[in-house]
Amino acid sequence: MNNEYWWVQLRPQGLYYARRVDGDDVPLQEGECPGWESLPAAAGARLALSVPGVKVRTHPVSIPTRNRRRFLTALPFALEEQLFRAPESYHFVPLAKPANRAWTPVAVVEHEQMAAWTDAVSARGWHLELLTPDYLLLPEPEAGTWILDAVETPLLLRFPWPAGGAALNEDIGPQPPGALLLALEQAQQQPQNLEVRVTGQDQYEQVGNWQSHLAERGVELRRVQVELSRPAWLARRPVTAAGNLLTGSYRSGRDRLLPAHRLLPAAALAAALVMVLCAHWFLEYSRIQTEHERLNRAIEDTYREAFPEARNLVNPRHQMEQRLHSRPAPDAGGQDRRADLLEWLEHLAPYLGNSTDTRLKAFNFDGRQLTLELSLPDFETLEVLQEQLAGFLELRVEHAEFREGRVNSRLHLERRT
Repeated sequence: MNNEYWWVQLRPQGLYYARRVDGDDVPLQEGECPGWESLPAAAGARLALSVPGVKVRTHPVSIPTRNRRRFLTALPFALEEQLFRAPESYHFVPLAKPANRAWTPVAVVEHEQMAAWTDAVSARGWHLELLTPDYLLLPEPEAGTWILDAVETPLLLRFPWPAGGAALNEDIGPQPPGALLLALEQAQQQPQNLEVRVTGQDQYEQVGNWQSHLAERGVELRRVQVELSRPAWLARRPVTAAGNLLTGSYRSGRDRLLPAHRLLPAAALAAALVMVLCAHWFLEYSRIQTEHERLNRAIEDTYREAFPEARNLVNPRHQMEQRLHSRPAPDAGGQDRRADLLEWLEHLAPYLGNSTDTRLKAFNFDGRQLTLELSLPDFETLEVLQEQLAGFLELRVEHAEFREGRVNSRLHLERRT
């Protein structure tokens, strides 16, 4: 199935795996194996990997900039005093920033460790799509509550951040672990409640001894006794990208393990945009097609007006060009006073187009003289046209009459000798 993936947890004794389907909490198959070579996942399988939280530390960082590039550049310097090795030895992953807080939780892990995890997966032909520390798989607690999973060692602590926590490499005893007390002392906001997950009656009673120590710090203890082992419980938790360490050069380019509902707003917006573009394209295509048909009809009407004797009309534009370029034979006097009709029209077009209401109804050209049949709005327009053309042509008005609100006139034009 294309929507299947393998959830794998790295443990000191080997691997715990679960074959899951996107959106389902109950695995199709689960079990344990000693190492990668025993994992029953086929080549090309998708993997979500839970790594030991003791290898990944989370630090609150406050850098006064909203520019992500500048934030990432300043991170190594802001955390330099808390790192055991040179800053370039570490991979820094800013996690989701809590609301109304000036700081951002940043996960820090050594490049050598990241390379060991990712290389082990890629070497066997699997696709690693999620890599996260185990403590970030615990459910995000409500405000004012911390969650401590004490079912096994190391203990996993989850804070009420959008992403944040720690792994405490200590055992359960009659007193709260020292790392837990240290975390309480250094907390920027003290919790009101500590919810501890335990298994068995012995653990339940041991954790109960913590109540007096926690009460001194104003923290109320809540114990939750569970039956599932930690890996079986985590294998049934929803997969989220909140603590995915595959960023920067480790980015896999595959995000199909993200919950589908996160992609729905972007998909809906993209679909709406496509629909708008399609509608716009259809309307524009219809407009262009209508304009094309109108121009074709206009060309055909103009051709029939100019050459009323034409019968076969196949390509009016080409036929018009052929007829206009044809030249009549020289006159009997032997003087070649022929003129190309296109040249005539080129000279006359600016004057005939001065009035938007001047219409050319017909014309006749015999090689020397051009006769125009015009329809004009009034006699003043005719007089203006006569004055303009008389400057370079011999012009004679053969006919001019006012009929049905317009002046119909016939002009004879001839080049001056």
